[in-house]
Amino acid sequence: MEVFQLNNQEPKSRVQRYNFNQDPEHPTRQRRKRPRRWWPWVMTLITLAIAILLVLAISHHNNSTSNTAASSSDSASIAAKSSSNSEQTAYDNFKKKYDAYNDNGLTVTQKQKLQNIINDESNDAVQDREQQLLDQASTKSSATSSSKESSGSNSFDDVHTFSSVDDAQNWAQASKNQWLQAGYTTYTITSDGQGNYNLQFVH
Repeated sequence: MEVFQLNNQEPKSRVQRYNFNQDPEHPTRQRRKRPRRWWPWVMTLITLAIAILLVLAISHHNNSTSNTAASSSDSASIAAKSSSNSEQTAYDNFKKKYDAYNDNGLTVTQKQKLQNIINDESNDAVQDREQQLLDQASTKSSATSSSKESSGSNSFDDVHTFSSVDDAQNWAQASKNQWLQAGYTTYTITSDGQGNYNLQFVH
């Protein structure tokens, strides 16, 4: 008895799979995955960081400028106040000397000493104030004037005695307006042989 074995399995090679959605002339291409692009985000972050830094820098600059201006204003105010105090001190020192000399007037020598102080003053404002004070003082002859003047007479009829020709001339020039108004036209200076010089006004 012969035994026959049926083989119903066909070779796999005979099975062909069809894709009805596929164009036979253009086989399906696998899509390549595009790499994610990060650089737009990176550029955005960098731009934001730069903007923030600029804002901070401008804010710091403005604060520094404001502080500098305030500091400059304070310094100027302090300097002005210090300058004002220095001016007042200089004038007060001059006035003390002026008051010490002034006894119903100043002698020519005293006026000259005070004038030298004024001339050496470097501050114009102080110098003007000192000059105004000195100009208000009347001029009197030196303590070595004649006995007639010492008795209290300040008339230009008197003979005024000085220790030097310069003192006599200075006093005459300082009181020029007064003796001209009194009717005198000139003056003479003579030596008494004892080192004194006599000043006399002439009509």
